[in-house]
Amino acid sequence: MSNITMTPEAFLQYLKRNVLGDVDFDRIAGMNDDDKQQLMLRQIDNMIGMQPGADALGWYFTKFLDDDGRCQADNPLTDEASTPLSEWLYDMAELGRLLYWHQAFPLELLSPELEYDPFVDEKLNFTIDNEQLVSWLKVVPYRRVAAMVARIMMSTEYDRIQGCNDAMQDYYAEHCPIGDFDAQDEKQADGFVTAVIDALTEMEQHTERGYELGLDDEQIRVVDMLWSWVPHDYPEEYVAAAKDIVKMVEKLLPAKTVIRSRNGFKQFYDTVLPKLKEIIDKYHVPVDTTDYYNLTMGYMREWMYAKYLGGVVLDEFFD
Repeated sequence: MSNITMTPEAFLQYLKRNVLGDVDFDRIAGMNDDDKQQLMLRQIDNMIGMQPGADALGWYFTKFLDDDGRCQADNPLTDEASTPLSEWLYDMAELGRLLYWHQAFPLELLSPELEYDPFVDEKLNFTIDNEQLVSWLKVVPYRRVAAMVARIMMSTEYDRIQGCNDAMQDYYAEHCPIGDFDAQDEKQADGFVTAVIDALTEMEQHTERGYELGLDDEQIRVVDMLWSWVPHDYPEEYVAAAKDIVKMVEKLLPAKTVIRSRNGFKQFYDTVLPKLKEIIDKYHVPVDTTDYYNLTMGYMREWMYAKYLGGVVLDEFFD
C-alpha cells in the first residue's frame, strides 16, 4: 500500500492497525524524554515479536526511511511541520532500522545512562569491555531488543577476529551462532543474549591469560591453532612451539617487494612445512603435519596465506 494516497491522519491509523495498535498517539506530546524512549523500546520489542525475522519492524521503518536511511519522499508526515509525535515515529524508525540491520549506533539511543565515546568507530562501543552496556543487556525488560543489540556485539567481534583467529571464530560459531536464534521467541532471544555475553567474556579472559604469559595476539593465535580449540590452559610446550613457529615463518617470508602469486605461496608453504614439523616434533605437540585435512593444519594454512599476502586472506586468490 503506497503512503502517498493517505492523509497524515489516515497514515497514523494505518500504522496503528498494522503494528502500533496499543499506542496512544495523543499522549506522546506530553511525555518526557525518558518515557518516550521506554515506549519506543517497548514498541520495537513488540514489532520484533510480531513476525519471524522481525519482518514487522522492517515493514515499519521502510514506511519512513529508504534503503539509504533517508526520509521516504511519499511519507505523509514528511512535509508536515515537525511535532513530538512525528519526531518520535521517525526516531523509532531509525533505531528500528539500525537494529534490524545490526548496525552500530550511538548508545544514547538505547538509554541516556549508557556512556559511549563519540570520537571512535561506533562499533567499538559494542564490545564486552563496555560494562555499562553489558549490565543494561542483562536487565533491560525488552529481551528481543537486547538480542538485537547482542547480535551487533557479536558482529563487531566477528569483524575484529575475521582472518585473525580461526579457532576463536569456530568457538563463536558453536556457542552463539548469530543466524540460529529466533528473535520473535522471547525465550530464545534471552538465551542468545546470555550466550553472547558468556562467549565474549570467556574469549576475553582467554586472551587476557595469553597476555599475562607475555604472548602477543599472533602468538596466542598460533597456540590456539596448535590446540585446535579454545579456550585452553596454554600448555608450556604449545606456548614454546608457537613462539618458535612465528619466528620461523617471519624469517622465511619473501621480501615485501616480491610479487605475490599462487605459485609463490606454494613455494613458501613447501619451505615452511618441514621446519614446522621440526618445531612440532621438538616440543612433542601432537599434530600430524602430513594430514592435509587436520584441523590444525587447516588453521595453519589460513594463517600462512594471510602472512604471505600481508593481510586478510583473499579467497579468490587461492581458487
